[in-house]
Amino acid sequence: MQMNDWTHGYVADVSYDYSFFPEIAPISIVFNLLDKSFFPPSLEKFTYCELGCGQGFTTNILAATHPQGEFWGVDFNPTHAAEAQRLAEAAQLKNIHLCDQSFAEFLQADTPAFDFITLHGVYSWIGDENRKIIVELLRQKLKCGGAVYLSYNTLPGWSAVMPLRDLMVQYTASSADSTVQKVEQGLAFAQQLQGVKARYFLENPTVKYDLKEMQGDSRNYLAHEYFSRDWRPLYHSEVVQQLADAKLTFTASADIDDQFHNLKLDESQLDLLASITDSTLRETIRDFLFNSRFRRDLFVRGPIKLTTLEQVELLSNCRFALVVLPEEIEYEIELVGYPIKLDETIYQPLVSALADCPQTLRELMRQPSLTKLDFASILQALKILITTDTVVLALSKVEEEQRKQTVAALNKAILQRARFGADTQILASPITGGGIDISRSEQLFLLAHLRQVDPVQFIWNLLQVQGEKLIKEGKVLDSPEANQAELRLQAQRFADLRLPLLERLGLV
Repeated sequence: MQMNDWTHGYVADVSYDYSFFPEIAPISIVFNLLDKSFFPPSLEKFTYCELGCGQGFTTNILAATHPQGEFWGVDFNPTHAAEAQRLAEAAQLKNIHLCDQSFAEFLQADTPAFDFITLHGVYSWIGDENRKIIVELLRQKLKCGGAVYLSYNTLPGWSAVMPLRDLMVQYTASSADSTVQKVEQGLAFAQQLQGVKARYFLENPTVKYDLKEMQGDSRNYLAHEYFSRDWRPLYHSEVVQQLADAKLTFTASADIDDQFHNLKLDESQLDLLASITDSTLRETIRDFLFNSRFRRDLFVRGPIKLTTLEQVELLSNCRFALVVLPEEIEYEIELVGYPIKLDETIYQPLVSALADCPQTLRELMRQPSLTKLDFASILQALKILITTDTVVLALSKVEEEQRKQTVAALNKAILQRARFGADTQILASPITGGGIDISRSEQLFLLAHLRQVDPVQFIWNLLQVQGEKLIKEGKVLDSPEANQAELRLQAQRFADLRLPLLERLGLV
């Protein structure tokens, strides 16, 4: 008798990367709904579920930064669930529930109704049967007024690459090797085929760039992205139609960058879009104009449109934080690939105000240096700064001290892991309600600071035990003296530049 395959064709022998996806943070979902004049779920007390949570890294960060929320993380891979649980226990989180159930099993599980349900990438990595189960799960477990974040591989952008993916999967199908080994074999064969000038590559010239990019990607990521049995990109219109069965309505993109993409369109293309009255068709045609490959969509069950006054009042309470040093900010930027020079008479006083401390939009409007600007201008500037990763949304100052306690425990657990490797290069911020990128070396400097020990000797001892050496200007530093001298320079830079910023973001 053949045993039941619990993987349903999904990659299970390779763990997914540790990642934090800021778009699925509650505060990001709330802001993007408000920005499109939709009434969002409350952040005062809420329930949140991440379906296909992988290692549960994002779920753990969100649970630590939102002690008023109740979080559920679901991933059918027991290794993922165990890793997520291990981190939650090390951080002593009390508001998180993690399980290795399938979507069908979770559908039957006794859970509360959720204010937020999120799925990152999962929807296009599973088969039709599981997609139907997800739709039923959303129908049964999402509250009225609740929001769904759904990201997925999109057509037509994947059209040229789909044959390449199918080829790699078919070529390695009979191999008994691990999925990571199959990834290497598939990539090598695709390069060989390109090398003999297969017409597929000649007549689809963009594919060679995709293949080159794959070479630099994490093999764990490639295993999950390309080697699941039921991998299938979807049109936006298909997803809208499927989620309608769960009484869900598409409301907005979860990616702030997306609203600036129209800068790339010429007048005739903008006129064409404006002539399409059906919103679903308009989004689909927009995907053709941009050859979109990935979408981050927000759906709401029972969307409520806000009046302009209601929207302005709620947006005025949104808080923002600077996550770089003011002197690091460039005022000539590329906005979605479009060169733009920022008006320094607007952006410099805005940055200066945020450098003092996180502030709400209402507080920014009261700044003497910004009183000449109207609400819309400041909001637009903030959104542009968000796209350049210099500003992020921040949580309300209320209960910040409680958040600092739960975040400190999680960050301590993450910093302890940094001694052994570089897989978790993110820490939680009680200010932003999300994750802050921080390299392994910075994590080790921060750990030494918290332990009040000499950072140079602390890190050099770790490197020696693990047989590692520093690299400077592309060259390995061989001698202990050279390594320690470089560590001393890095420690000083960290203390002078990064540590004050990390302190301002509540990581210390």
